[in-house]
Amino acid sequence: MGSTVPKRIGFLATQFDEYYQNLVFHGALEEARRYPVQLIFYEGSNSDTLNKAGALDDTAFSLAAKTQLDGLIVMTNTMGSSFSRERIAGYLASFSHIPIVSIGLSFDNVYTLSPHASGGMSQLTSHLVEVHKRRHFLFLAGPQGHPESEARKREFLDTLSELLPEAKPTVVYADFLEEKAYERTLSAIEGTWDFDAVVAANDQMAFGSIRALEEYGLHVPSRVSVTGFDDIPYSVLSIPALTTIHQPTTELGRRAIEYLASELELGTADEVSRFTDLTTSFVIRQSCGCMNGGAEYAESTVDQLQGRLRNLFSLQVSERSRSGFLRRIEAAVVRTFKLEEILYELANGLKRLGIRFAAVVMVDMHKKDTSQASLFMRLDGDAVHIQTPNGQQFSTRALLPQGLPGDFQAYVCEPLQFGSEQMGYFICTPDAKDMHVYATLRDLITTSVKGALIMSLEKDRELTLQREVNKRTMELMAANKQLKKEISQRKELEHELLEISNNIMTRIGQDIHDDLCQDLAALGMLAATLESTLKKTELTGAQQLARHISESALKSAYTAKQIARDLFPSDLQDNGLTASVMQLVKSKNITDGGRIALEIQPHFQVDDTQMAIQLYRIIQEALNNAIKHAHANHITVRLQSDKQSITVEVADDGVGFEVRKGKAASGMGMKILTYRANLIGGSLNVSSSPEGTVVSCTVTLQEGV
Repeated sequence: MGSTVPKRIGFLATQFDEYYQNLVFHGALEEARRYPVQLIFYEGSNSDTLNKAGALDDTAFSLAAKTQLDGLIVMTNTMGSSFSRERIAGYLASFSHIPIVSIGLSFDNVYTLSPHASGGMSQLTSHLVEVHKRRHFLFLAGPQGHPESEARKREFLDTLSELLPEAKPTVVYADFLEEKAYERTLSAIEGTWDFDAVVAANDQMAFGSIRALEEYGLHVPSRVSVTGFDDIPYSVLSIPALTTIHQPTTELGRRAIEYLASELELGTADEVSRFTDLTTSFVIRQSCGCMNGGAEYAESTVDQLQGRLRNLFSLQVSERSRSGFLRRIEAAVVRTFKLEEILYELANGLKRLGIRFAAVVMVDMHKKDTSQASLFMRLDGDAVHIQTPNGQQFSTRALLPQGLPGDFQAYVCEPLQFGSEQMGYFICTPDAKDMHVYATLRDLITTSVKGALIMSLEKDRELTLQREVNKRTMELMAANKQLKKEISQRKELEHELLEISNNIMTRIGQDIHDDLCQDLAALGMLAATLESTLKKTELTGAQQLARHISESALKSAYTAKQIARDLFPSDLQDNGLTASVMQLVKSKNITDGGRIALEIQPHFQVDDTQMAIQLYRIIQEALNNAIKHAHANHITVRLQSDKQSITVEVADDGVGFEVRKGKAASGMGMKILTYRANLIGGSLNVSSSPEGTVVSCTVTLQEGV
């Protein structure tokens, strides 16, 4: 090419590994070698980019539009399978500043190339009817509404109508896809199969139909004739060899480059194109039923079969080689989730595939603007450059930071897309002999790089989370420390409060017992003495008054003594909890009519003085509440223990808390009971219903207590 800066021509199609499109591209590449141009194949689709409506996304169009191109070839005939005509026209409008060649569909102000297909389908249909006497036809069409498919279908139906007016052909749409044609044929076979001919609108659908027929024992061509359209390389290699319509595929690519070279003034354009013949032709092989031809034909058939076997063997070897290389790349890639190591393994695999130049470019996936990108990997001969973690930023108008190397004539550009997420693109020279390699590499790069990015983000999130957890942990530790301090202070205050309460009650009880009770007793004795003295006189009223004073004084002394015992159970320290509770129940029975029962488990004993005091106070308070508020007919006090716990309980058959709407549970008395239970490490349980109330306190004993 010398020092001339090559012109950059984009070639936009849906699939690089589809035979028809690949042949057109290679025809363009052969012609491009005559001019100072670089040809870039932009792949417009793959199975992962199909949206819910079945239409393809515009990733390749968008990428090509952002690239600084000098000319563009668009295979509108294949894109018409998934894009509407209006959508394609909208995309083409964004390239109106450069010359464009449309292959297939015609648009205003766009140079259009279309094969002269008229007549080929008519010849094929006539051959099946007149030579092979076929009468019942299944037509496998491309996408419904696709211009080329509709033209082929119309020519077939018109010809058949003229030859067999009584014929009733069935039309099934299989979208130009082999697998869909296989499925549609299977459905027809499993239904009511009465066809003796299958006419497919392209070769791939014919292959799918043959596979389905052979699986069900409907042999081709003895039982069913099958024909295709396009004459791709596999047509002659299939078994049986496919009868089809040859299209001038490579000629279309050559003519497109010839036109653009003229528009870009890259050479002197001939007045008459060197590629004038764009007509289709009918190619007869064995799948229609043409098997007989005498000895000469048999010898020719043997030669063809030998050639087909050699080609199939070559393809099989190529397939195994490609699969082996790709498996090694994939195995190396999946061993690590580090982006740098993945890209190194990828570069080594590309070199083994014979690819001389390649690059991996990523865009910011959080931004919709793809005008800026970052170069992460560049393979140039044996040199490999990895730039992680951020890559080398540049404008995508140049495709690469320093533009595409001028040493290479053509490139394949594969968009990297994960679902609806645009990640970047992979660009390389089309050096691999197997055209299926590039889509596989694209998918491998997409999934492995996405996995690496997810792992990187996950590690970042993990570190961020760990820092946040550490921060929150420190805050919680500080808060917990402060809370423990406050709880400790609260317990100390509660303990001090109860101690003060106990001391006050003890002092008051002692004062009542030692002073008031003694004074009242002395008053009673004086009144008794006065009564005895007055008996010697005749003052009857005075005697009665003295007797009344004596009885009141003694009764008051007894009452004061009971109050003193409630405030200060003097026998608790001397005789223990059991004796004190027995005395408490006895005193309550004396004053309350004998409706309190006491149940003491054998060997019940509390040795801890502080625990005994608090349990006594809990029983005392619960018993007072039952007597005053429950209106109970029967009250039971229970003292129980085992090796693990001590339980005291006061149960009554009274009205419960219902009349007070549960307010007793939140009253000061219950709070004090709860404090007392907490102070000795116990738990207070209160259950109440209209049938009665049970108040219990259970203390779990520590080992050795």
